[in-house]
Amino acid sequence: MAYVIKNTAGLINSKLTDAARKKISEGSFNISYFQVGDSEVCYDCISGADLSTGMVLDAEFNAQNLAPLPEKNKGHIKYPLYVNTQSTNTFGIPVKSPYIDEIYNTAAPLGFFTGNTGGTISWTAFTSSAYTVNPNFVADISSLSSGNTLVLSASVLNASVSGNVIPDQFVTLYFGNSGSVAPIAGNFPVLTYKVVSVTGDTSGNTGTVTIELDRDLPDFSSMSFSGDARALFYPTGMTALYDSTTPEFYWDQDAINFESNCDISQSFVKIWNMNIPWTENPAGLFDTINQGIEFFGSSGYCGTKEYLGYNSTGQTDSGGTYYYNSLSNKVDVEPKDQKAIAIVHYTNQAIDNFYGEKFALKPYDVNDPGATGQARNFKVSIPWLMWHKSTGATMGEIFYVDPPGFDSLNLFQVHHMESVPNLNMNNPGLRYYHLWDTNPNINGIPNRVGKVWPDLKIITFDDDEIVAALSNKSNRNWTLPAPDLGLVPPNTCDTSGNGVGLLSGSTDCLWLSYRFNNSAFTQSLHCNYYTQICGNNPDCPPDTADVRISFGNEFPFLQHDLSSGPSGFSANEMVLLVQKVTGDTRPDPSQWLEIDVTNQISGGSINNQITSSGITGTNILLTHDMYTGATTTYRLDNYINLPVLNQTGVTLNFGDEYYFYGNIESDIQATIYVMNYLCNLGDKQFMTSSNPTWSTSQNPYVTEVGLYDSNKDLMIISKIQSPEKRQGIQQYSIKIDM
Repeated sequence: MAYVIKNTAGLINSKLTDAARKKISEGSFNISYFQVGDSEVCYDCISGADLSTGMVLDAEFNAQNLAPLPEKNKGHIKYPLYVNTQSTNTFGIPVKSPYIDEIYNTAAPLGFFTGNTGGTISWTAFTSSAYTVNPNFVADISSLSSGNTLVLSASVLNASVSGNVIPDQFVTLYFGNSGSVAPIAGNFPVLTYKVVSVTGDTSGNTGTVTIELDRDLPDFSSMSFSGDARALFYPTGMTALYDSTTPEFYWDQDAINFESNCDISQSFVKIWNMNIPWTENPAGLFDTINQGIEFFGSSGYCGTKEYLGYNSTGQTDSGGTYYYNSLSNKVDVEPKDQKAIAIVHYTNQAIDNFYGEKFALKPYDVNDPGATGQARNFKVSIPWLMWHKSTGATMGEIFYVDPPGFDSLNLFQVHHMESVPNLNMNNPGLRYYHLWDTNPNINGIPNRVGKVWPDLKIITFDDDEIVAALSNKSNRNWTLPAPDLGLVPPNTCDTSGNGVGLLSGSTDCLWLSYRFNNSAFTQSLHCNYYTQICGNNPDCPPDTADVRISFGNEFPFLQHDLSSGPSGFSANEMVLLVQKVTGDTRPDPSQWLEIDVTNQISGGSINNQITSSGITGTNILLTHDMYTGATTTYRLDNYINLPVLNQTGVTLNFGDEYYFYGNIESDIQATIYVMNYLCNLGDKQFMTSSNPTWSTSQNPYVTEVGLYDSNKDLMIISKIQSPEKRQGIQQYSIKIDM
């Protein structure tokens, strides 16, 4: 038991009693009466004493206890005031007046990078021991000639970090950076590999270390590059560096061990998690040879993919999932067509509820910009991403639920996902907001790339190309645009055909993707957008039609001048990946065909490299004869090292990511449900005390207020900071926050 501290405590200190908690557990909690009392006032102890300065015991949870003896206890108001002088009744009737309050705060930015997110975006990767195992290695770019073996030399960036490099760790290579400085700056490949084996000086302070990686490196040997690529090593799992295998102690154990104050633990995990569940094999993966989706990492998150409406028809949706293709045409993505999503979440063993109850997403206030709680403060940053929608052609993107500069479009809108079987979940359903970039399309609308679920405190990237770039196994940090497809009569451009088009009838449909090949750079995942066109398109000619493939100006990182180093990606071949199906059928991952269309690109190439202007200046045509004459079945393992069936040892597969290599900034919100009861004391009421030291010649004082249920068990006990003289009309507002 303690006393109310007068200079810091609130005017009234209230607590639920033990009896109230028991009633709540039984579902029988109610408030029916109140009492006021002066149990801690001695009116005649000291003549002339200022009674308002008296000390008052703090409210205690155990003011009434309904547990069996010996814990059972009733210690509430000893001396209640009578309602009036003509009655022995001490109970008044409180007025219920509940309300809702909202509080906001700002969570510290968490992630792998530090930098400026206002104006010009500038980022640097953290290299301390809180983030990296070892940042003190570099690779000679000019020595890279494909293969999966890499020789690293010691180049100390942070002498205080010297963890051993071991198999199963991740290593991120910044191929365009000077090895003497910390990444990240400029546009260059940023690729993350799994370490398969290690030999040499693993501490990174002197000498060299040779590492074997899960897949082939770029081939820079013919490009006359010079300089070093920085290598940052990251742990194999959360428990190695970012978290612990068991929950954090509630108390600071170091403080306990040193017999000092037992402070509450303030440790927290500095990074976010990420998992990419796939429910369909990528195009070109033969699961009779390579490990398919049943072996992919993050398969345990497929249930979340279903719950969030990305898999089946079990929900209705007020916002939907869609993207804009290369010509700014909207493409809707049905749940059954969503191959994979990236789930960004904050899962760890720390005791702190770092993000409170939910993300704070209040509308933007033009009169108070930047105020805590506004949705515009929510940012998801990926500093290494080369986003094909980037209007500034600079590496790194920041995504918003309320993107600045687009207020007139009213993009910040709440949407709801509703359950089809369970109507009780609906009206309105599970809340989410779209996640946007700040790059307007031709139509002036920026690009939505995912959803933010503020009440679940998670983010989902559902844009297929963002998902591809976030996947380490995709082997690229750049994204590729979705083409626009159209139908044209056969022989429109190529008059050498027989007049038979590729698509006929109303159920003849084509799925199309594409890939860039480069014999002197690196191979990567095909475009992860699968675009469909069917013969029942309104533009379809009466009989049959070929397919037109068009691209807008969305290859800002496609590089053809290789003289100064890799400032993006390059390609010397463009290959269509195509598959005809009947009706609304998903493509079979093992039935895609490769068709080389490099010779259709306008202007050919420069330095044997395809140019972005060449692609955008061309309508690529896919004809019936090209399709029927295609003989090469697409196999992804021809381009990316994929783990085979029954393979053992250290491997990396799709979905094996466990951390989000970016930053999250958010304000947080808590909703306070205030149980509020007004205890009104009328002008002539509660003027008589049962306190034996009180005399009728003086006004009584009030030190406590009790709220009781219908059985007159004490539910809430409230203590007033100092004894308050009873006079006139008074009101005590008793509040308990929920």
